[in-house]
Amino acid sequence: MSIISVHSELLLWSLTDVSLNWAHGTRLAGINLEIPSGVTAVMGYSGAGKTSLLNLLVKFERPDAGTVVRNQNASSPVNGLDLFWVPHTLGLWPQYSVLEHLTLVCPQSDLKDFSPESLLDDFNLKSLSAKYPGQLSQGEASRLAVARALASHARVIVMDEPLVHVDQAHWPTYWDVIRNFCQEQQISLVFATHSSELVMREATNVICLEQGQVVYAGDVNELYYDPPSLPTASYLGPVNDLSNIPDQNLSDGERKSHFARPEQLSIVKDIQGSYEVKNVKFSGSVEEVTVLQQPGAVTTSATFYHRPVRSALQQGDRVSLRLLLLLLCLIFQVGCGAETGPRLSFSETIQWPVPAEGMKVPAPRSLHIGPADELYVLDNAGRVLVYDSENQLDRQWEMPDFEIGKPEGICLLKNGQIAVADTHYHRVVFFDDQGKVIKMLGEYGEAPGQFVYPVSIVQDPAGNIYVSEYGNNDRVQKFTEQGEFLLEFGGVGTGPGEFQRAAGMIWHDGKIYVSDAVNNRIQVFSDDGSFLEILGTKTGGLPLYYPYDIAIDRHHNQLYIVEYGAGRITKTDLSGQVTGRYGKTGMNQGEFLTPWGLTVNSKDQVFVADTGNRLIVKLIP
Repeated sequence: MSIISVHSELLLWSLTDVSLNWAHGTRLAGINLEIPSGVTAVMGYSGAGKTSLLNLLVKFERPDAGTVVRNQNASSPVNGLDLFWVPHTLGLWPQYSVLEHLTLVCPQSDLKDFSPESLLDDFNLKSLSAKYPGQLSQGEASRLAVARALASHARVIVMDEPLVHVDQAHWPTYWDVIRNFCQEQQISLVFATHSSELVMREATNVICLEQGQVVYAGDVNELYYDPPSLPTASYLGPVNDLSNIPDQNLSDGERKSHFARPEQLSIVKDIQGSYEVKNVKFSGSVEEVTVLQQPGAVTTSATFYHRPVRSALQQGDRVSLRLLLLLLCLIFQVGCGAETGPRLSFSETIQWPVPAEGMKVPAPRSLHIGPADELYVLDNAGRVLVYDSENQLDRQWEMPDFEIGKPEGICLLKNGQIAVADTHYHRVVFFDDQGKVIKMLGEYGEAPGQFVYPVSIVQDPAGNIYVSEYGNNDRVQKFTEQGEFLLEFGGVGTGPGEFQRAAGMIWHDGKIYVSDAVNNRIQVFSDDGSFLEILGTKTGGLPLYYPYDIAIDRHHNQLYIVEYGAGRITKTDLSGQVTGRYGKTGMNQGEFLTPWGLTVNSKDQVFVADTGNRLIVKLIP
């Protein structure tokens, strides 16, 4: 079992041989834990002991054996309380209004700039400020309990399944408020949850409980990518057990462990494959595939999980398993060695969010630099935003439609038009520089001039336009500037010249460089569609993890690649030799969370669409 071990000044609690009993038996047994400052999630099935553990931390209950020591030095109160608790019952006061719940706990000294009303607004409660708990819905009461905890400015907040009654469509917005508030006020957070997605999104440490015992305590990324066992791995979602799969039944990747997450495994049709599909369940983000294998006269079945762009497998298909080259040691330092290359440095970092859309703060997805170093941005609210060279918003407009999906790629053309890959509407939309629609290109389909999911657009000096797409028809199509189809290249697969989620592109010196995201590589083609190479092959390989976009510097001899999976920028020369790397996955400055796009201006300033953190990041050399 992995145990968090940190310096004493960073500890919140130390638990030694702790047990907690009740009338029907033992709730917690032999708990030994060190809980650090920061954000820690507590997971476990119903009855595992999550609430009992939190009760001990806040001294609502006392252990029957062992000691629970609270390290006050780790978070000495400055403005507010040392500790605030949100129990699973919410603990609201029936005699006080919604606004009074905040003003009663809010410390009055040294907080002149803090407004309880603004916090109510953040949680969509301002219109209910005069109401009482008995007049609130469960979702409203859940939001009030969390808002009250934040208003206390306690140095540590403990929450038992916060926002559990809030619909899942809105909880990301409220968790953004929680995260930002805690970071700004340097508040540590311990919360219980059943949601693996929430743990991956918000926590850095996780405690997993089973039948009153700790089965894992440590880093979230380590549990996800290098779990000690299959049961503990399952706390963070589907996982593939490869321990009984012979190496000859896996291709492409080098096996690093017995376990693989869905994005590390691909299940592909193969008439010579070792397996036959028995059953398929596609849930949008993950596909569950049950297969049969017949070694000799014995038929065995197994279930695997992978992440296709859409469901394509059917019962009776012959398939093969392919282990993808995710090289996790290069990304999360889970114990493989350190071939990370030289460090890329910047003298200054500027970051800002896109404008709010109602109560939501959308995330940037795609970036493009214009001739005057103006910055064109696509966000996931379906908007085109234009910033001047001083980072000031100049103008914005909305896509014609965006209810069923948001666009992903934008390009300023030589004729002054702005071309947007309207991904989920299977087309390219052309605007003038004020946002008026001039024309549209394409419709749903797989024929020339049709698209499934177009995601990136580039233009060559002759005016020709290249559009990449994914959706089980992964390819690049080439058109004239007027929209006449010229040619296409690529196809679905893992071989040279094939793609799994063709993404960002650039044109340079008669070549098209294409981000082949799921295959973790950059492929190079001539602009007549001929495959040339996989970037980095001649220099010993170019380890990448979900490269989503690519740009070139002003001297046209250095490439910048943004890696969605690694949360970093990789800089290479035109042969693929790494010349620098910057960033890692995270939410602090110098870190990125699922970055989606990047671009470079005439001063070699790098702009990153830090999508997971909802920020545009400008890196100045």
